[in-house]
Amino acid sequence: MTHAHTLPRALALATALLAGAAQADTMLGTTDFAFTGVNGNTTVGGWSFVSFVDITAGTTIYFTDTNVLQTTPSAGVFSTTAETFWSWTASADVAAGTSVALLGTGVSGQYAARSGAAGGTPNGTVLNLNGGASNLSSGGDILYAFQAASYATNYQPGAITFLGAISNRGSYTSSDNPFAATGLSGIQVREYKIDANTATRYTQFTAQVSTDDTPFATLDELRNALAQGSSWTTVAASNSLPIVSDVLVSPVPEPAQQGLMLAGLGLLGLWMGRRRTQR
Repeated sequence: MTHAHTLPRALALATALLAGAAQADTMLGTTDFAFTGVNGNTTVGGWSFVSFVDITAGTTIYFTDTNVLQTTPSAGVFSTTAETFWSWTASADVAAGTSVALLGTGVSGQYAARSGAAGGTPNGTVLNLNGGASNLSSGGDILYAFQAASYATNYQPGAITFLGAISNRGSYTSSDNPFAATGLSGIQVREYKIDANTATRYTQFTAQVSTDDTPFATLDELRNALAQGSSWTTVAASNSLPIVSDVLVSPVPEPAQQGLMLAGLGLLGLWMGRRRTQR
């Protein structure tokens, strides 16, 4: 009799653990994120990104175009001349391989978020944290994505995790270099300036420019495509081309969730077997 009660409790515990894993905020690593587009139009522009791990509701990612210093002074990693800081907090889960788009609302510095297929559905809250206008210069700028425990205009290196950068600079000065100061490399830094003399306003991963593209089969295929310059659509002139959300990879369960589901199914099978034996 004791065993008959113990196994359902264990199954309930496994179910609770699975639910808890799905609800915890997602802390991304430095290779879990990539920008997939930006339009520097100050009122109808925006940007998009993709995560290579599932993002759970409640997760917050911060963005800023403030300069990152190559040598960190006592004040922190950012220039003391702060530009605009934004936060996006997911209101619903986002499956790995699904892009999230922050779209201009018509008011400079204000964005609304969407995620999912066919241009996406509303997902989350975008806050302009210090009241700045949109200042993504076509002449040369860098937008950074990062995570931290909370918003601040500066951080010590151990208090911030840089996730990605998207840059239209032709070269880097000593004050702002997305490689030297952040530890980012590869597809985590997207450079889209056409050449050193041409102001560049817009770039987007071509696989999400329209809303009916066939998703990649795997996350590795997506990563490989993001690394190819030929996989991007880039425009020099100012424009109102929309930044699109899309499903870039067909959703798959996270390994940790798969393990919990298998454990729960195993316990259920053991319990049912014992019940048949007792009969």
